[in-house]
Amino acid sequence: MTGDSEIYTYLRSVSCCRTCCLRYLKGRADDFLNVDEGLKKREINLSTNELPPENGDDGDNPPKRLRENVCVACLGLFESDLFGSLLDQVRSDDSEFKRYQCEGFTSSIFLPIVYHLRQLSLWIALVEQFPGRFEKEGPPPDVSVKDAFKMVLNRKLEEALGKPFSVNGVAINVLFKYAKDDEEIRLLAKVKPGVFADRKTNKHCRKEFITRNAFEKNFTPDSLDLDQYRKHIAVPPAIQDEGVVLDKVSFTGPTVFLAGRYNKISRELSQTPWVIEGKRKMENSVQEIMTAVVAPYFGVPADSLIFSSSGREDVDVRCLGEGRPFVLEIPGSFKDFLEESAAEEMEKAVDKSEQVSVKDLQLVDREELTHIKHGEENKRKFYRALCVLDGPVTLEVLKSLNIADPFVIEQWTPLRVLHRRPLLPRPRTIHSVKAFACRNNERAIVVDVVTQAGTYIKELVHGDFGRTKPSLRSIIGQPIDIHALDVMAIDLDWPKRLRR
Repeated sequence: MTGDSEIYTYLRSVSCCRTCCLRYLKGRADDFLNVDEGLKKREINLSTNELPPENGDDGDNPPKRLRENVCVACLGLFESDLFGSLLDQVRSDDSEFKRYQCEGFTSSIFLPIVYHLRQLSLWIALVEQFPGRFEKEGPPPDVSVKDAFKMVLNRKLEEALGKPFSVNGVAINVLFKYAKDDEEIRLLAKVKPGVFADRKTNKHCRKEFITRNAFEKNFTPDSLDLDQYRKHIAVPPAIQDEGVVLDKVSFTGPTVFLAGRYNKISRELSQTPWVIEGKRKMENSVQEIMTAVVAPYFGVPADSLIFSSSGREDVDVRCLGEGRPFVLEIPGSFKDFLEESAAEEMEKAVDKSEQVSVKDLQLVDREELTHIKHGEENKRKFYRALCVLDGPVTLEVLKSLNIADPFVIEQWTPLRVLHRRPLLPRPRTIHSVKAFACRNNERAIVVDVVTQAGTYIKELVHGDFGRTKPSLRSIIGQPIDIHALDVMAIDLDWPKRLRR
């Protein structure tokens, strides 16, 4: 069995840096943080030129080191100067990172696609040099350059920023570029012309030439004519005078989720912006009233927030009781927390609209969003409708509309929404109906209905020209119409109650 020392010696001979040697020796996170120790664990003796000065003291006459070529595998990605430049950009006084008030950070690394090509050439070289240790089949034999780089970078960022790594933190986006990336990658077209026969070759868009997925699918040692490959591409990879450079560092705030409940008090307010053929039908909406208040706290534009709720009510329908659960998805947030005092101020500000009221504002985890949509059709909704008959309300009508046992109706898509919903029959369960006469109007009747979510209540009342069967009209055997409708309750105990 080939020893690690032999592989290390070979990789160094073809101008691989020590970190990349460790990648092909399956180094772990701690190994990449201290490469010398990682190599020593594998009983690899480092030469004098490779060892750092003892105790960190160069003395008056430090030993001269040979200047290494740019690593053929990582193209200089692991050089200390590059790490230093990157860290300086993140922690500098004028860095945008300082604007984020978030507990942690994550990192996103964008590398030139040429790394896949150089990995492939080195893979082929190792298979030929050490056939008992490396195989053509299966996954690449190394810890990927991106994974190794992130192991080191994330630890350095933790130390420099004093913040922990967190998948929900501010994303530090790091983009590298390589001057000869396009030149080297285009050689693949000579190796496997068929892969590119039907692909565009726009020189301004590398992804249109080959994607990473396409590379991994079509270019592996066991899928290539290696003689053909060697005619056009160096094995092992060729040494270059210049490596990768740090192109850009940018930041993206985390996506946070603000949940709560809202009451809609107005009968002249849509839930979301109501725009038809480019023209607004109403000046405002529940969504816009809330986002105008919430967005400034998180430092994002109001129109970037994404609104979701447990169902919706029509423009002329109020939502009362405990309110309708909703969530605002806030991408690119500059904060990942919500102070209780700030939540209370938001609630008061929304209340001032006199059209919408909110409560229980709180941040929730992404996993909790399943409460909004999961089992939506099985949820119960409680409505109160003020209805009008052509004649006086009779005892017989009241008895007919007091139904304790559930029954199923079939609703064809209502005429009023047919322009935006497909024509389909929808069975819906009506769990109960109760009716009460009004003292001040002999033709008026209040009807409380408990239904399966997704029931069209207006059509349940008047029948929609027979498109809903049975309807309250067909049950009492006379015309009945709906004058006003309120949502009284929604059977969803989420999010948790606060500030009672």
